[in-house]
Amino acid sequence: MKTHHKRKLSRKRKNTRVRRKTRSRKGKLLKSLPQDKQYNIFIICKTKRVFQEHVNTLTKYQKRIHSYHHIPAVFLKMTPTNMRKTSKLKTRYNTSMKARLRKLGCIYAHRNALRMIVKLQTNNNIILEEDATLDHILPAPPKHSSYLGGWIIPPQITLAGKKKIKVPRLKTGLNHINYDKFRVLMAHSYFVKTYEKAKSILKLIEGPEQIKNYDIFLIDHHIFDEFYYPAIFVQSRHSSEIDHGTNQNDLRTKDYGLHYTN
Repeated sequence: MKTHHKRKLSRKRKNTRVRRKTRSRKGKLLKSLPQDKQYNIFIICKTKRVFQEHVNTLTKYQKRIHSYHHIPAVFLKMTPTNMRKTSKLKTRYNTSMKARLRKLGCIYAHRNALRMIVKLQTNNNIILEEDATLDHILPAPPKHSSYLGGWIIPPQITLAGKKKIKVPRLKTGLNHINYDKFRVLMAHSYFVKTYEKAKSILKLIEGPEQIKNYDIFLIDHHIFDEFYYPAIFVQSRHSSEIDHGTNQNDLRTKDYGLHYTN
């Protein structure tokens, strides 16, 4: 009888070990966050179809996401009214009117996303452009507004891709941007912690001063003091709507371009 009892116990222990192994292979389930700590995601893109593709990609993180919002991309036609509006842009004198309208359309799309955030009074907001591609697990919302991807470049933009940048004490999570040493270029993915922060960015955009390309505007005004590492979103390889050519931003934004050279 004792031997039979021992065999039973032995089998139970084996089964328990097997169950534990099986569970560990599946990986940990994401913890469901309370609603006030979940993301609200604003996706700038041309069509509802593209918007839905982004939503489908992020579905596995549904316990960390409260809402999705489609922000239509803005394409300004070459009308006298729109051409007058380009006086708001601070750009090179020889920039073509088509390029000016595309740059202004980009600014307007981001402005519309920020306006939506202010209107809804949402916190923990992510703004994504159409070409933003998930490249890392989506963590719990950071403590501060930050870049979620981009290209780390020297303070002198003309040296981008020519001069290597080293970020001291680089760690997983939020890292401080020392604007005297480096900047983060591109605006395909960033995190706006509060709707008050969105309101402060809007105030600058809608103010009387001229505005440069949106990503340069973010740098010039030191809108973000931190960037999240590793990059959560990279830019996919695509033909730029602004520059009308295939760029290397997919390589430049991988690991913030810290290993990228022209």
